[in-house]
Amino acid sequence: MHANDRDVSAINTRLTEAAMAGEDLEVILVLRGRVRRAAGTDRWRIRLPGRQVVTFRAESVLAATRMRRPGRGD
Repeated sequence: MHANDRDVSAINTRLTEAAMAGEDLEVILVLRGRVRRAAGTDRWRIRLPGRQVVTFRAESVLAATRMRRPGRGD
């Protein structure tokens, strides 16, 4: 299953409810892309396949694993 094929209506509902209530949430994301340190800060940058960039602090990372590059026939 590709991430774009999932039904995300339940999580959208939960996030909407939390936003409307002003709730603090712990959100766990999976990001895949190339990482590098953001210049002049204690933050990191990850460039996602769609060319978007997300910045984050190392203390927010639970794990980091190497991604297998797709080979022929994948």
